[in-house]
Amino acid sequence: MSTTHYSPSTSAADTERYIRGKEDERGVAVTCDVPGGPGAFSARARALTQHTKRDVEALHYRQSFSDEEFDPKSPEDVQRVNDLGYLLAKRMHPDSDCLVLTHVDGRGRKPHNHILVINHNNRTGKALSDYRTFHDRKAGNQRGVQSANDELMREHGLSVVKRLEHAPKDWELRREDFAEGGLDREMGDRMSAALADPRAVDKAGLEAVIEEQNQRLGDDERVPRMRLHTAVSKRGKNVGKETWTLYIEDRRGESGRAERRKRTSALSADFTPEGAQAFFDYHQQQKEQDHERSARSIEAAERAGRAAAAARQSGDDGGVDLDPRRRRGAECEARPAGRAAEEARGVREGHGRGDDEAAGADHGPAVDLLALQRRVREDREYREQAERDREHARRIRAESRRREAEERLAELDRRSAEESHSYDRSM
Repeated sequence: MSTTHYSPSTSAADTERYIRGKEDERGVAVTCDVPGGPGAFSARARALTQHTKRDVEALHYRQSFSDEEFDPKSPEDVQRVNDLGYLLAKRMHPDSDCLVLTHVDGRGRKPHNHILVINHNNRTGKALSDYRTFHDRKAGNQRGVQSANDELMREHGLSVVKRLEHAPKDWELRREDFAEGGLDREMGDRMSAALADPRAVDKAGLEAVIEEQNQRLGDDERVPRMRLHTAVSKRGKNVGKETWTLYIEDRRGESGRAERRKRTSALSADFTPEGAQAFFDYHQQQKEQDHERSARSIEAAERAGRAAAAARQSGDDGGVDLDPRRRRGAECEARPAGRAAEEARGVREGHGRGDDEAAGADHGPAVDLLALQRRVREDREYREQAERDREHARRIRAESRRREAEERLAELDRRSAEESHSYDRSM
């Protein structure tokens, strides 16, 4: 089950930097039509649109999946999510270059794709006009991105989400609504980074991370100071409810005041006290799990140390039989031959089980062979489908590269012909 969202990007470079991360650490799986490292995609987007009247350099989609269908901790599942993102991009815009990054670092750590498509059709040279809304549009019979995504999910045996009337409001989707380089976007990016910090297990931890951000250096100077202010509504429909407001230094005079302020709810639902609690709970849970794993490791090391010490002591004293299997073998030899034959016959008749179990005694849960076979079959079918998805994505990537090479060659031939014609005319 997956949902989608669309937002236009007026700066492919800014969007690519954000979805990749400062150290290119956010994408756990990446597919890109443009060769080269980070920045190559946005450089091509800029080159294709800078001499046009287009305000939008790239179309930015997000495709979110349920962790019930794809495990964010499974490399195979993460790769399949990335392949599905690439297939969706090519279904909507087969003649345009795209970049697909798969993340697992959002709220709830559910796998999701960020899909960037350059606002340029390599075949026609025109801007993209389709799939720029969430739902279908009756005017012009234009289709929405969710319709294309639902079709893709059905083709690959995945569930389809019920119709969504309201678009999600988390920061990754809202940030394109705020001006690049503006204080609102900077507040949102810094608040998002602070909530993602493992130390933000409560409001105090969040404020400590924000304070640490204030000490960092930007372009040869300290970053604008930001703080989180808490208040309780005294009137209106939210009376008695806690509200958060962010304040940030306004050195450029955007607000006409010393500080720019913004209600966190106006930036993203993630930044409200209720939304932040989901991040707090996750970090606290991870902290407890890490502590539990550490405690188990220490306990296992202590047990191993005690066992080694006991073995050394026993070996020194010589009073412990270090090979109890010999004793059991001697006891078996002392049994009457008739009894041994009866036991052997009972094991054979019970197909490897003991006498009591062969007779029907219940010493534990029996293995459900049908359920086991079903799980094995489902796992095999899942892997086969994943491999088909991956092969399909490979074929589309190869076809896209081949088509682009042919178009570039044709363009070179055309220019060569024009130059030759101009030379003939000059002679």
